[in-house]
Amino acid sequence: MRYFRRSSNPNALVGIFLLVLLAIFAGPGMLPNLLPSIIPGADESIMCAWLRTGTERAQHQSLIGRVAVNPISLSVRTSALPSQPGQTLNVSIVITNNSLGTVAIYYNPAQVRFGDDGVTSGLGLIPNSNSVVPRGQNQGGSIPESDIRLLGPRQSCIHHTAWSFQQIASLGLTQGTNTFKAYYRNTSPGVSQATSGSSQIIYADQGLWVGVTESAAVPIPPAGG
Repeated sequence: MRYFRRSSNPNALVGIFLLVLLAIFAGPGMLPNLLPSIIPGADESIMCAWLRTGTERAQHQSLIGRVAVNPISLSVRTSALPSQPGQTLNVSIVITNNSLGTVAIYYNPAQVRFGDDGVTSGLGLIPNSNSVVPRGQNQGGSIPESDIRLLGPRQSCIHHTAWSFQQIASLGLTQGTNTFKAYYRNTSPGVSQATSGSSQIIYADQGLWVGVTESAAVPIPPAGG
């Protein structure tokens, strides 16, 4: 029986060489336009659910991220309203860390809200609203590590949501012009707890950014538009 090492495959070596040349000569202006045509969705970075979770926050945090001022910004992209069964309304929310430090955010992909109660922390989407999203009051307590995600310096992530044609009536959209606005709110830095059998606590809080930010209100293209 004959064995071949992957590195001895000339086609693989040629492919790697071409990718290196592409990265060198294409430049940052061309790659963002090229990648989405090859990999759908590659223009919006990774899924927020794929971000690293904030483990052992009592011992490990970014000092630059802790002192970042208003580091988070949001943007929204939406498809047209569906006009018939089988079509969907697709909405994407992009979360961007504009700072030079790693910023911890509160994010649970199963708890992204539609509408706003003015209190709950996390990511949400509001239809047809010109009101300012309230900051909310400090809820205190420790935040589950699985709900803490880490955005690296200048990193973005994306959250996708979709509604079927049959669900549109429940969204409160009107027959005229409609908009979607995304918001992110966190009311507490979280209380640190020692984990993994360690009794040492370097940071008394979990270092989450506290505040509220919202995107611009983006028009939803009408059905057939």
